[in-house]
Amino acid sequence: MRIRKLGLAGLILILLLTGCGRPAQEASASAESDAAEETQQAAEEEEENGSGVEMTSWRESVQKMFEDPYGDYKETGGEIAFLTDGSVEDGGYNEAIYNGVRMYALGAGTSFSFYHADPDAPESYRETVQRAVEDHAGLIVCAGDVFGEAVGALQETYPQTSFLLVDAVPHDGEREELPISENVHCVLFHEEQAGYLAGYMAVWEGYRTLGFIGGREEPAVQRYGYGYLQGINAAAKDLSLTDVVVNYWYAGTYTADIAVREKADDWYGNGTQIIFACGGGLYESVLEAAENRDGLMIGVDVDQCRVSDRVLTSAVKNIGLAVTDALDEYYAAGGWSDEDAGQVKRYGVEEGCAAIPVVDTEWRFQEIPTTHFFEIYKQMKRGDRTVSDATDMPPEVAVLVNYE
Repeated sequence: MRIRKLGLAGLILILLLTGCGRPAQEASASAESDAAEETQQAAEEEEENGSGVEMTSWRESVQKMFEDPYGDYKETGGEIAFLTDGSVEDGGYNEAIYNGVRMYALGAGTSFSFYHADPDAPESYRETVQRAVEDHAGLIVCAGDVFGEAVGALQETYPQTSFLLVDAVPHDGEREELPISENVHCVLFHEEQAGYLAGYMAVWEGYRTLGFIGGREEPAVQRYGYGYLQGINAAAKDLSLTDVVVNYWYAGTYTADIAVREKADDWYGNGTQIIFACGGGLYESVLEAAENRDGLMIGVDVDQCRVSDRVLTSAVKNIGLAVTDALDEYYAAGGWSDEDAGQVKRYGVEEGCAAIPVVDTEWRFQEIPTTHFFEIYKQMKRGDRTVSDATDMPPEVAVLVNYE
């Protein structure tokens, strides 16, 4: 039996792919129960049809789906084409999007492929889009702001091809936003909310000298960083602290780099206790420095606690859920609906897509019970705590910030 609507896939993504979701164990338990019930029903239907497939749990069923038993993955020429300039097995951002694409495609019976652009060749982004179009992709999913210019230039050239831009809107070479064509839908996130929670909890835990190392100075990274500063500032205010300091720097890269390691090593060596590593694979360099200097790190996008015991927590956004949600709406409507065509949808706390991991992870805070996190989270969801998403300039904060 092939699942043509999101249903089970979406529930599994909530629980397995990012570690993010509604801030209550009972919510996850409810989702898991619903998923198990649906899987059991599917198994019974399979048995009635004489397939002989036995599914003892929904976790086993998702593993079977990832095994691609129907051969939906194609090296080229898939109906859904995922475009990235990084690895689809980076353990973070790109893998989260790819898992969302893969989960939906395998569950719905839609062919899919992925294509790589060369981050060192600016012309590669347009060329990669054109290659996917030439391979007859019906829907092209683009990862990150790096594809914003390419889609901006080509969206009207290929009106019969649909685009899903993740973390980007179409823009020109000067980064001026362009009108969004009807064949394009954009998914953005409230990264500032996740960054706020990570910064707030780190200060409440007892850390007073913190750092932020971002990748490129692009909107999603800026929102993470500026939210982080706002969370740090809010915790310092709530605790009446006057000794909190933050070092802040953009590395200009999303990859592991010696300059990143040296910067982190210098900060740790001069008293920085914890660094928010925000930008793809650069966390590897920060982690190396943390291990050398007995420091700690905050991960990004997905739960990175499993990477190392040096990771205190992660500022996560449920990318997989947002992607499958968009794909489900697209195929249910036979294309972008009036609500999605040429529009931007942003996911955050309200949608269960901005948090730090609590469910299905290791809680490494010693001074903060999960109940305190839930209270802060609920305050944000109710609107009692607000976080600015502005990126035109850094937020005004009372704590000392050293911008480098």
